[in-house]
Amino acid sequence: MDFLINESQLRVILEQQEPHNLNDDMNVLYSFTKSLVEKAKTIYGINIKLLLTWGAAVGGLVMPLSEFLQTGRFDLTENQQILLLIGAACSFFYDNARVLKSVFKRIKLEGIEEPFKEVLLKGKNLKEAFIKFMVASSVTIGSLLEIMGYAFLIPIITDLENIAYNNGDIEKTAILIAKRLVASGVIVIGQVALSKTITKVLKKLT
Repeated sequence: MDFLINESQLRVILEQQEPHNLNDDMNVLYSFTKSLVEKAKTIYGINIKLLLTWGAAVGGLVMPLSEFLQTGRFDLTENQQILLLIGAACSFFYDNARVLKSVFKRIKLEGIEEPFKEVLLKGKNLKEAFIKFMVASSVTIGSLLEIMGYAFLIPIITDLENIAYNNGDIEKTAILIAKRLVASGVIVIGQVALSKTITKVLKKLT
């Protein structure tokens, strides 16, 4: 049996869903990225401010790696964990050889190359899985790097699936979701492009 809800009801769900409020999710991801950039400068003197141009997308990919580092299997200090996350973020989102070289040199000096390889592999697997999902959703984006601009979707895929399950009009749902995500002010994708992508993602999920 299909349970359809109207647009006003959907707006209420998107505004009040707890604990996974979409705006809050985006702000958490962006705050994570901002904190990482600030710690890179404060602790290691490395300027990776350019990562902020990716908005919440960096957090979408790197926050799961932070959780991976906190599983207890690694004997690392808090600063070393931060350094590995900086290395991962730069590897996936930062196209600057000088900065990458500086980060990798510091990782080598700290003697944490092996944990970094594990984190990087975990990140690559997550990245590849996300790209495959986007391709399977018929999302056509110019380059792999552009696809990573949508990485903020990674932590909220389940939320999108739940919203789609409770509403029959996928395109209208996608427009409302895109509007709320863009309203957060921390993603770099335009509303029209985002709504089209979310439409394809929702159709894949339903």
